Amino acid sequence: MNEDTLKAFGDELSKIAGIGNLWNKFLDIFRTEDGRIQRRVDYHFSPKAGPDKWDKFVRNSGEQKFVDQVAKHPGSDDKLQTHAQSMHDLSKGTTVGKIWSSKLPGRSYEIKKLPEGFGCTCGDWRFKGSVNPGYECKHIVAYKAGKLKAED
Repeated sequence: MNEDTLKAFGDELSKIAGIGNLWNKFLDIFRTEDGRIQRRVDYHFSPKAGPDKWDKFVRNSGEQKFVDQVAKHPGSDDKLQTHAQSMHDLSKGTTVGKIWSSKLPGRSYEIKKLPEGFGCTCGDWRFKGSVNPGYECKHIVAYKAGKLKAED
């Protein structure tokens, strides 16, 4: 169903229910940037969220407004808020090194400078380090030990 059809349906429904422009007001809110961001946050907390919800969460965390909405959501806790902010910082961080995975051929991870230390794009740092300040995955340890060179 395209947007025009949806609007026409909403207009007819509004007339039948006698609610006037309520549907149009809802659509205006729905179309705003804040509305789109709120829907992304709500998706994460929805029981209908698919197995890709964490990948989407990380991608969406690149936007500060998303991180701010996560902080306001009633289903959010301190750990999730910390994770969202860490993923945001990681997405904005400067890449200082790159290492190839020892277990997954062709897969590499980036070491990034963050406002508070370093972060890594590996799953270990993503799920442990992003919520535990000071945590260092093996890639960060290797970088700090001088075993990785800075990217050109």
